[in-house]
Order: sequence, then C-alpha cells, then structure tokens
Amino acid sequence: MAYTRGNLAVQEQPADKVVRKYRQTTKVVVRRAQLPVQEKMLYLGTVLLCIVIAGIVLWRYAYIYEVNKNIQNMASTTASLQKQITQNDLRKHLLENEVVERATALGYIQPVDTDPIQVSREKGTSTSSTGTQDSK
Repeated sequence: MAYTRGNLAVQEQPADKVVRKYRQTTKVVVRRAQLPVQEKMLYLGTVLLCIVIAGIVLWRYAYIYEVNKNIQNMASTTASLQKQITQNDLRKHLLENEVVERATALGYIQPVDTDPIQVSREKGTSTSSTGTQDSK
C-alpha cells in the first residue's frame, strides 16, 4: 500500500478514476478613475484657503501678544517712573526746608525789602523795579 499524505488508512484510488477538478476563478480588479483636473484644483484651492486663514489667525495672535507685552512693559516703566517722581518730590520738599537753615548757618541773611528785581530779556542789561521800566 502506498503512503498517501502521511495517512496509511486512506484507500488508494486507481489512477484512471482520479479526476482532478480545477476551479477557475477570476479576480475582478477595480481601478478607481482618476479625479478630474477641476476637482483636483478645487481641493488644492480649499487647502490653500485653509492655510491662508490659519496664517492670518496666527499672525493676529502674534500681534496681540506683542501689543500685550508692550503694554506690560509700559506699565512696569510707568510704575518705576512714578516711584522715582515720588522720591524726587520728597527730596525736593526736604531740600526746600533745609535751604533756610543752611543759608543761616553759612551766614546769609534774609532780605528786608521785598521788591522783585526785573531783568530785561536783552543780553547784559538789567533794571530794577524803581528803574526805567514800569512795574505792574
């Protein structure tokens, strides 16, 4: 008995009775038709439009960010300048109070007549209120 595919329990068939059946199969290949040029251009235009809109939105956000940054810088600069102004006002007030004391310590005296001295705008000339100019 012949050895058939690893099984000895299979009965052999005579060679003339063996009919091999072949099954003919066809495979259907479906090809998609290419997109028309107009449709491709429509898709390309849509994508480009989306990219342009996204670019404009990002540019505006960048501009808003820059403006906010400038506002914060100006606010901090204004705060520091306001602090300096306050300090300078305090120093001015203290110096005004010390002028009389320092002048007295250096031997200066306060004037007794309170008539102001008028100075003309011409270079090198000065007149007093009792001089040629009328005092108002």
